[in-house]
Amino acid sequence: MANIRKRTGAKGTTYQVRYPSKAEKSGFAYEKFATLKEARAFTENLGSHKATLRTNTKTVRQSIDLWLDICEKVGRDGREQVEPQTLVEYRRRARVMMEYAWSKSLQELEPPDIVHFRDWLLRHKSRDLARRTLSSFHSVLIEMKRQGHISDDPAAAITIKTGGRYEDQNSEIDIPSDAEVRDIYGAADSLGSKNEQMRKCWARYRPMIYLAGFSGMRPSEYRGLAWSHVFDDSVTVRQRADKTGIIGPVKSRAGKRTIYLPALVTEMIFEWQDECPASDLNLVFPTETGRAQLLSNFYRRAWLPLMREAGLIETEKSKRTGKKIELPRYSPYALRHYYASKLIAIGTDAKTIQRTMGHSNIEITFNVYGHLMKDREGAYKSTAEALAREILGTSCAKSVPTAR
Repeated sequence: MANIRKRTGAKGTTYQVRYPSKAEKSGFAYEKFATLKEARAFTENLGSHKATLRTNTKTVRQSIDLWLDICEKVGRDGREQVEPQTLVEYRRRARVMMEYAWSKSLQELEPPDIVHFRDWLLRHKSRDLARRTLSSFHSVLIEMKRQGHISDDPAAAITIKTGGRYEDQNSEIDIPSDAEVRDIYGAADSLGSKNEQMRKCWARYRPMIYLAGFSGMRPSEYRGLAWSHVFDDSVTVRQRADKTGIIGPVKSRAGKRTIYLPALVTEMIFEWQDECPASDLNLVFPTETGRAQLLSNFYRRAWLPLMREAGLIETEKSKRTGKKIELPRYSPYALRHYYASKLIAIGTDAKTIQRTMGHSNIEITFNVYGHLMKDREGAYKSTAEALAREILGTSCAKSVPTAR
C-alpha cells in the first residue's frame, strides 16, 4: 500500500511517496513531489492502475512496473506469460532502469531523453548489460503505446550495437574442430560401455549429445523435447525447459522450427525410448521422476564427464582458493555452434541458417557466425569465375578486360 511522507531539509519541504514495486529488491519504490497535491494525485493514480491496465501512467517508474506486471500475468502482445527465469532477468534490467534519474513523465519523453539514458548506461554499466537494458526499455515503451499511455515510441531507432571497433574479434566463438567433435562422440560411446551403472546413465545422455551435434538445438530445447515432436527423420522444436526445469514455449516464433536428422540419431533416440522413464510431460529425456532435467545437473553429470573422457579439460588456478580446478574447453553450446559452422562450410545460405538455428532475425545470425561466412570469400570468388565461364564460355570469360 502506498503512503506519503513529508520531508523537510535544507532545500525545503518535499513529499515522498512509498509504493509497492516488483522492480525493487525491497519490494518498494519511491517518488518525490514538490507539493502534497501532486503526491496524492500520484497515489490515486496507483490505485486506479490496480483496477485497470488503461490507467494514464504518469511516471517512467510506473510504466516499468506495469510492464513487469503484464509480462508476469498477461503476456506481452498476446504471447504467453514470461517464464519465471526470464522474469528474474527482466527485473534485473528494470532495477537498472530505475537507477536512472528520470526527470520527465512518460508522456514527455522525447528521443534526446532516450539518447541521454543510453549514454548513461554506456558510462555506468557493461556494454552487454547496457544493450539488454535499453532493449527492454524499448519493450516497455512499446507496451505502453499498445496500452494507450503514449502515442509514439521515443526510443525507436535508438540502439546499442554489438561489437564495435573490434567486432570481428569479439563476436568469434569457440567452435570445436572436426577431430574434437569425433572425440566427443567417441567419449559418449565409451562412457556408455564402462559398466552397468554408466550404461544406464548414458543410455539417456548419449542420444542427447548426438542430437545436440546433429541438430544445433539449444540445451533448453533438447531438455524440453517431447516425444510427440520426434519423427523418423526430424524433430520439431515447440517448447523448452528453462534452467530450473520449467517447461514453456520457445522464446520467439522463430524458435518454432523443424530440423531434419540423420537416421543414426533418430534410431538412437527411439532405442532410448524403451528405457525412458514415464513422464507426465511426455519428455524424451526426463529425470527418473519424469521431470525436465535441470541445466546444472546435466552440466555436472553429463557434460563435465564427457569433456574429461574426450580429453577436453583444462586446468587453471582458482582466484579464490588458489587450488587447481578443472574447466571444460567448451560449453554445451559448442555443439550448436559446430552444427552452424558445418552448415556454413557446405554453402548453406544465411536465411536458411537463421531459420534452422531459430534466430529471431538475420542480424543475430551475422553477429554470431559472420566471421565464419567471411572465411568463404575465396569460395565466392571461385563461384564468380565459374559463373562467368558458364555464361560466356571459357574463351570469352578469359577475354573480358580487367577493370583498372
